[in-house]
Amino acid sequence: MLKSQIKSGTEYAFREKRIPGSPFQRVRIIEHIRGNKWKAEWIEPNPGLVHYVESGQLIVPWKENKAFLKDEVNATRLREHNDRQGFERDSPIDRAIEQIFESVGEQVVYSHGSLSGKPEEIARLKQRARLNPKEDSPAGCTDRHGTLHLPFDEALELGREFCAAEPSTVLVDVEATEREWEQDIRRGEKHVLRLLNEYRPSWALLRQWAGLDAAVAQRAAEIQRLERLVWDAIYALQKAGLDTEAAKLRRAIAGR
Repeated sequence: MLKSQIKSGTEYAFREKRIPGSPFQRVRIIEHIRGNKWKAEWIEPNPGLVHYVESGQLIVPWKENKAFLKDEVNATRLREHNDRQGFERDSPIDRAIEQIFESVGEQVVYSHGSLSGKPEEIARLKQRARLNPKEDSPAGCTDRHGTLHLPFDEALELGREFCAAEPSTVLVDVEATEREWEQDIRRGEKHVLRLLNEYRPSWALLRQWAGLDAAVAQRAAEIQRLERLVWDAIYALQKAGLDTEAAKLRRAIAGR
């Protein structure tokens, strides 16, 4: 716990080793000594023992210890679920999902393969992504503070669907960052090139999920169709003896 959160006379769950899953001891803080040092009296085990503890060893107020341990177990299960789903930190997919949820404008956080936020905020995101906002998560969990935590595979699905539903919300930041970094490189800031190369695979995924690749291909096909129509018109004008008009269209095509 933070030093500012600790109060003399209050009971806390103490861990000798700051390792998740290690057993709690119940202590009562007597007084602050200095820095992050506190004088504590043991309640269990070894009742009556008085010794010194550090702020970081006081995990949670004792009255919250059961809820905290439940949250810890749920967090472990969530990590194990993510491992089974193939979550890989700092992969292009991980970075792409992170960028999506940074742009949505809701108070949600994607970190270490988990999407966290108040249930109503995540429900709004699902609605914007055209998913069922009332559908419960089979692998998610809600902690003692009322925060919902969704696993990697569900964050990926929600992120992809949101990207397809609101492509501009996501891609505006991507395009702006890419232009800024490219300008930095042209100004001689070569260290930015490493960042650009690291993020380009995730940007490619975002553009794909947003349907931009399909849109570009569709636009290119339409341009080719119109170009063929213009050439047909040029040949028709030449055949009709209207060489001046045909030459104008040819020059327009050449200067396209």
